Amino acid sequence: MSVSRDMMATSDRSFVNVVVDLPKELAADVEDVRRRDPEFLGRAIQYVLARRIIFEELTARASERR
Repeated sequence: MSVSRDMMATSDRSFVNVVVDLPKELAADVEDVRRRDPEFLGRAIQYVLARRIIFEELTARASERR
C-alpha cells in the first residue's frame, strides 16, 4: 500500500465531526491543545489513522500468507 501526495491534496479533503468519550482530565487537556493549536489535533488524528490503516494492511497480508 502506498499513499501518494496527490491523495493528500486539499481538494480531496472533507471535514468530519468526531465525538469521543474521554476521562474529564484528558478531555480538558485536549480542549486546551485545541484552543492553542487547532491544526495539531487534525494532524495527530491523520497520523493515528494512517498508522491504523498501515497496521490493518500488514495484518491482512500476513494472514493471507498463512
